[in-house]
Amino acid sequence: MKKLLLAVVAMTMTASAFAAGENMVRLYGFDTGARAQSVDFRMASDDAEEGMSYQNIALNYARAFGQWQVGLTYKSASLSDNSGNESGGTTMGLSGYYNLDSDLQNTCYFALHYLTHTPTADGGYADDNSGLGEDLAEDDTATSIVLEYGHRWSIGTGWGFNVTYAPSVMYTMNTYSFDNEAFDDSKGASETNLAWNFLKFDVMF
Repeated sequence: MKKLLLAVVAMTMTASAFAAGENMVRLYGFDTGARAQSVDFRMASDDAEEGMSYQNIALNYARAFGQWQVGLTYKSASLSDNSGNESGGTTMGLSGYYNLDSDLQNTCYFALHYLTHTPTADGGYADDNSGLGEDLAEDDTATSIVLEYGHRWSIGTGWGFNVTYAPSVMYTMNTYSFDNEAFDDSKGASETNLAWNFLKFDVMF
């Protein structure tokens, strides 16, 4: 996890040194209270008798090559209590974008995202952080294919950052691989959902 985080940060800094406005970070999930869907760096610890500690990391980055963009997604969540119970997991993915205009701050775009979800603790990976409709238990896995269409409007520039309002529609197809075959019937092996992200911003630098 640390190596991937350092690699993404290093790539971002390197790209920033040679380009302006071709790097992008997406901010969304605020409308549903799921800010960990896009960018999130939180950790907390409660030392009380029934205290709990948690850590959330979510980041995404995309680099432009003309009207095309290539992106990476990384999310990690962990939760533990004083009884030794732990839960958490990781989501990693690749993204591709095609912008209809060379002005990336004011354009319609199409995107394709491919994500993998894996629990990292016996307690499983809860859907509130992973973006999945089903919780994943130990040894379960899931993949998501997301089709997205959106539009960006530039709303301001400051300190070298260009902020765009970028609402979008996402069609998500989740496929589950449950370790217990009985879950295929009780939870379902796949699902689809359609979402409108009306509180979404893309920050370019």
